[in-house]
Amino acid sequence: MQWDYWRLLTIVSLSGFVGLLFGQMMTFMFLASFAYALWLQNTWYQLWHWLQKPKKNPSPSAEGIIDDVCRQVEHVRQQNSSRKKKLAGYLKRFQSATAALPDGIIVLGDYDQVTWANHSAAVLLGVRWPRDGNVRVNNLIRDPAFQQLLNEPVSKEGGVTVSSPLNPSMALEMKVVSYMGDGRMLIVRDMTQTIKLQRMRRDFVANVSHELRTPLTVLRGYLETFTEDSPAEQWASVLPIMRQQTDRMHIMIKDLLSLSQLETGEKRLHSLPIDMSMFLRAIVEDAKCLRQFAEHDIQLGSISDQWLLADPDELRSAVSNLVFNAVKYTPPACKIEVSWQVDNNNGSIVVRDEGEGIAEHHLDRLTERFYRVDSGRTSTSGGTGLGLAIVKHVLQRHGAVLNITSELGEGSRFSCDFPRVKIIDKPMV
Repeated sequence: MQWDYWRLLTIVSLSGFVGLLFGQMMTFMFLASFAYALWLQNTWYQLWHWLQKPKKNPSPSAEGIIDDVCRQVEHVRQQNSSRKKKLAGYLKRFQSATAALPDGIIVLGDYDQVTWANHSAAVLLGVRWPRDGNVRVNNLIRDPAFQQLLNEPVSKEGGVTVSSPLNPSMALEMKVVSYMGDGRMLIVRDMTQTIKLQRMRRDFVANVSHELRTPLTVLRGYLETFTEDSPAEQWASVLPIMRQQTDRMHIMIKDLLSLSQLETGEKRLHSLPIDMSMFLRAIVEDAKCLRQFAEHDIQLGSISDQWLLADPDELRSAVSNLVFNAVKYTPPACKIEVSWQVDNNNGSIVVRDEGEGIAEHHLDRLTERFYRVDSGRTSTSGGTGLGLAIVKHVLQRHGAVLNITSELGEGSRFSCDFPRVKIIDKPMV
């Protein structure tokens, strides 16, 4: 500022001195002041152009107040640039973090239009960014419950469960939350597995209560009819039934404890080489000796000469349950075949029967606890409803899977497929 005053004073003084020599002091001072004003106007014009487009136009080269303004503007611009880079970094990290979330995130605008969405939103809802940018979300998701959710005030407890527009069997929980003041964000979570587990838990409690109620009712009913003076003949006729019901409860509790140990990993897994030919032959021979297996034709099928690395006790439990299950759900005299097959991909223990078969809609739920294909079946079939659940968990501990194929009237095929790393050649003696 002082530099500008001194520069103006110097120009006016020199022009006045020169004008004094020529006898035109006022004229020379006016012309000098006018020229300085023009130069100053041009400099301010350059400053204005530089402020409009600082990258294209050069900054005015003038000492004094204009130079101070340029330096101050440049300083502020650098601070803003640094702040913008930090904000861009924060935004990028936020988007990267939300993009990695399994929950769908959709940022909504003032009119519920999509202003950003992560990858999970595309997987769960089909809402893709930036393809669906600025499109109102209620035009993309037309469920009535969701439409009502959008119209309600934001609440921490508010939320609805709807079916995914991409997959009707997928249940989604949707919730609108507020952020940064008036901003709104839609959070979408896949609740399919949670709802399935809740249903299984309810079914489990109901089924266990039902399965235990029947034998307890039988025992209680007989006990109430007897006194200490009841004749021995009367006791003799009902004791076998009471023993059968108590044995059934004992087996059920034993299976529940076994299943619990498998799920929690309390029991240590011992992987030992198993000669599958001797192993399966022993299971088939033991089955033939049991009374409930006597009317069925249980045979060994093709047996590969390769061995399997597995826990013998757990594997015996799994295969025995499959054989027992085949007997339980096939008519007498039906053929049941047990085989051990190995190919380049895996090794499979296959139990195949020629029974009635199972409808396709039951196959996905067969390994649930106490699930029955025919609700009319009773405990007289001899099972606890836990056999296939035990088989599934035994196989999971071995890195194997249970594959079930069946057709009504054609029989069923239960295949325990073990990974190739579990298959070994016969050890050399």
